[in-house]
Amino acid sequence: MRAPALTVLTTAERLRPVGGIELCMLQDTRSLVARGHRVEVLFHDDGVHRDEYERLGVDLHGPYPFDFSTGRAVTDLRRFVPSLVRSRRLRADVLWLNRPEQIVWAQLASRWAGIPVVCHLHHAPNYERTRLVMTGVAHFVAVSEYMKALWVEAGVDADRITVVHNAVPFDEYPAGGAAELERARRDLGLGIAPGARVVLSYGRLSAEKGVVTLIEAWRSLALPPERGVLVLAGPTPVDPEVAAALATLPEGSHRLLDARRDVVPLLHAADLVVMASQLPEAFGRVLIEGMSTARPVVGTAVGGVPEVLSGEFARLLVRPGHAGELAERIGSVLDWRTDDPGLGERCRRSVEQRFPYDEHVDALEAVLLAHRRRRSRSRAGRRPQGARAGQGGRRAGQPS
Repeated sequence: MRAPALTVLTTAERLRPVGGIELCMLQDTRSLVARGHRVEVLFHDDGVHRDEYERLGVDLHGPYPFDFSTGRAVTDLRRFVPSLVRSRRLRADVLWLNRPEQIVWAQLASRWAGIPVVCHLHHAPNYERTRLVMTGVAHFVAVSEYMKALWVEAGVDADRITVVHNAVPFDEYPAGGAAELERARRDLGLGIAPGARVVLSYGRLSAEKGVVTLIEAWRSLALPPERGVLVLAGPTPVDPEVAAALATLPEGSHRLLDARRDVVPLLHAADLVVMASQLPEAFGRVLIEGMSTARPVVGTAVGGVPEVLSGEFARLLVRPGHAGELAERIGSVLDWRTDDPGLGERCRRSVEQRFPYDEHVDALEAVLLAHRRRRSRSRAGRRPQGARAGQGGRRAGQPS
């Protein structure tokens, strides 16, 4: 039986790919819309994701503020009024909150508009009144067992949290063979020797993300450029510590690229992906992106990462901040194409079997449906997603 259509209200701090939250939210929104649900997005900062949301027929409303500080409580509450009014007019069935730090705004919207809140836990508790404010949430979705445990420790009842592991649309991260590898290296302008191995790390290039440790590990391997090249891709300017560490590498041993919206060419150009973070990562999306394209990955044993790198792949875990251990692990797997040519396909199959995207969306949809607003009578005349009307989304800079 087809699930009843929902109108889902959500918020976006930024309509651009700052981190994994923004991309997860966009991809999940796309899937919810494809299943017949309507998604309304209130946003704070505009950005490049606007076009993608609009292609889906998603109405965007903003800019609106969502942050709250007790030191400026009266001012912040006044700033919330336009978005609260908009929330009530949209008559949503459920508020899907992707940033717990916006919970004060969400509780006000819930009470004002009469809609339950489902809070998606993408990161650790970082709000000083977690126990108090979370009483107004109907249910929680955690991206890993690790994340669930943190929030239970913070005071949320375990039976109020459903674990829905992150996942990626498998067809958007295709496997890449020899032809794709050479094409990607050429298109990216890497200018490396034929047959050289590429170790890739992408995302925020900072010391706490383990990039300095990775550079130290790469330096200790002392591979000539014709044998191996380290590729780092991320927003510029990079962390000063990272820049200083890069300056110690031999000429030609690394490439520094800007961040890219489409990471598949980066992945196809690589032989090995490394996530050396020293932070307690909620899950490790980079890992399943890399494995989906049939690349082995090395990750640090932090946060939810061991939930991804388990079983056969647990050997690819290293301790955070240990450059020597990281270097040894990189060196042991760098030549997998000749030493263990089936490894890439096993990586891809592991993601497909353990983190299937359709099941991820099924689980998220089920939580939203289970905790939707109960109405005394059916709503008539629901507008299909994509049909514009007088109260639809506005252009950038025009609050709606």
